[in-house]
Amino acid sequence: MDENPSMPLLVRISGRDGEHELPAPPDLPAHEELTRFLDRHGPYALVWIRLASGEYVRYDSIVSIRMQE
Repeated sequence: MDENPSMPLLVRISGRDGEHELPAPPDLPAHEELTRFLDRHGPYALVWIRLASGEYVRYDSIVSIRMQE
């Protein structure tokens, strides 16, 4: 069993307060999803990234990312 089960990734966006959730596939461990984000693979290869709220933001406007604890 994986040590880091799927959990949301939280991002901070330039010019905004608070953190916003990225939707994560339930079958990927959080550390793998984080790696995909940092390497710009899968949906993160696009300019526009979809947040869990359904809103789209530019990849380059995301200033930090972390796994939810």
